[in-house]
Amino acid sequence: MSVNLLQRTFVSLKHKNYRLFFTGQSISIIGTWIHQTALSWLIYESTGSKFLLGLIAALSSLPMLLFSVFGGVIADRFPKKQVVISTQLISMILAVVLAVIVSLNIYKIWHIVVITMLLGTTFAIDLPVRQAFIIEIAGKQDLMNAIALNSSMVNFARVVGPAIAGIVMFKFGISWCFILNAISFLAVLTALFNIKLLPAPINKRTESITQYTLSGFTYIRQNKLILNLLILMALMGIFGWSYAILVPALAKDIFLKGEQGYAMLVSANGVGALLGALFVAYMGESPHKKTIMNCGIYFFSIMLFLLSLSKIYWLTLILILGAGMGLIVYFSCSTALIQSHIEDSVRGRVMGIWTLIFGGTAPLGCLFVGIISENFGVPAALFLSAIICPVFTFVISRLTQE
Repeated sequence: MSVNLLQRTFVSLKHKNYRLFFTGQSISIIGTWIHQTALSWLIYESTGSKFLLGLIAALSSLPMLLFSVFGGVIADRFPKKQVVISTQLISMILAVVLAVIVSLNIYKIWHIVVITMLLGTTFAIDLPVRQAFIIEIAGKQDLMNAIALNSSMVNFARVVGPAIAGIVMFKFGISWCFILNAISFLAVLTALFNIKLLPAPINKRTESITQYTLSGFTYIRQNKLILNLLILMALMGIFGWSYAILVPALAKDIFLKGEQGYAMLVSANGVGALLGALFVAYMGESPHKKTIMNCGIYFFSIMLFLLSLSKIYWLTLILILGAGMGLIVYFSCSTALIQSHIEDSVRGRVMGIWTLIFGGTAPLGCLFVGIISENFGVPAALFLSAIICPVFTFVISRLTQE
């Protein structure tokens, strides 16, 4: 029974190329979460402003609005492996620069803003290409499982990365977190160079680049399921995902915790997300993905509501774990539903628009929670998100049924 459970949950790892990518990317994303955890703490320690914390996070996500659709076009026009190698190399160089200026203590806040925006630009191009790349290395039959395992990979990193960051910041100093992130890119680059693929057919384009790009939007408009899923993702991006930016303020201002207490909250959120992703991976080809997706949002909203009321640290750890689990159940099911309904010829462009919505709504969400929490407190921002998310989910579910 346990063997069958493991085989069913990790079935896409039987593909050597996906196994290589999964392993290398796991190490790299752990480095990314070490970086992100340390960066949020560095910004808040340097400025003491929840608004600036939200503003800088918003600015780092802004490139999604400008470049993600372009990234989707690149995914449909060029070899995806080479594109991902290029974006990872650029990201590694930027990580090295950040590590150096923090180590030498010569950084200014504007340095951090510029570097995070450049990292955001490479990520905006990289993400739709990587999403479209999954089917090439895992195959169509195991696509759903590979997408869920991809989410579990990210969320395993969300558990391990902040925990490592908390220890490293406490024992060795914050600069070492950025050094570790720079080193971690070597793992995914090694994996990518070892992935062997058959030559992809050349995608001959006869229409203009504008027509080629807009055809992705036309495809979505004609597919009601994908359109509604993307609308819901936009709303969740603004009112759902943005709660995570408040974790430093939650740790420091509400519970008077330092680096380790903050890292524990981020890790607890990651544990929940990992459990949610593994649950979706196990469900695999379940015909009830839309129902599971909606239940994930409702569960997330309940956890967020209780989180807004909690004054006990250990209870907050449990609630933030539950919030992470519910949100990633929604996200994994939504992504799997979208990917499984896309034709291969437009996969990159649709995933570019998916990236635009996923990352492009983050600046609005960060500003929303930043302004609300600055003026009314962290609990008020959490409470509003907990009320808004299930209302929109219910309305869109009814519209989809009609």
